Amino acid sequence: MKPVIIISVMGAHAGEFPKEIFSRKIDDIKKTGKTFWVISSYKANPTIIQKMKKLTYEDVYCVFIEASTKGGARPTTQSKQAVQYSEDKQNWNSFSKDLTPVTGNIAKNSHAIVFDELKLSNEKSKINLWDYAEFDNEDEPIFPKQGTSTICCIKKNMSESSKKIKSNLRDIIAIGRLDKLGAVWIR
Repeated sequence: MKPVIIISVMGAHAGEFPKEIFSRKIDDIKKTGKTFWVISSYKANPTIIQKMKKLTYEDVYCVFIEASTKGGARPTTQSKQAVQYSEDKQNWNSFSKDLTPVTGNIAKNSHAIVFDELKLSNEKSKINLWDYAEFDNEDEPIFPKQGTSTICCIKKNMSESSKKIKSNLRDIIAIGRLDKLGAVWIR
């Protein structure tokens, strides 16, 4: 199996800036051993992420990147609080009381990536988006945009694709390692 990762364009969330969010989430991991990161991209839902984890023996990471242009990642305005999570949408567990609030646009099929490690990039590291294809469709280059700002990816050279993204070199903000849950539905 080729290497897999999740790539996510990072922006502000309900008035909170990325460094504040990462600091809070890193503290969650120190206190509880994990943190939940709400996402709403259909290209990185729990079904796809759990499939990725089953097909690889290696750790799966999520690379948080900057938007291609200033203001390119539209700030999330919703900050409803989730109270439970589930691996299968059947059995629900309450979040730890030691966890900071898990907030976002909480709707019927809301989901979150679960991390057991999260680190800010302490240097100007870059990622080349032309090195990745969509996990579920290896013939398609990744194309992060509004509504699909988080994408499950597989390592594959897509530099010759006519559909490739123009702004391929992006700064890495942070990297998170998925815990054994990988991703869950939340409510």
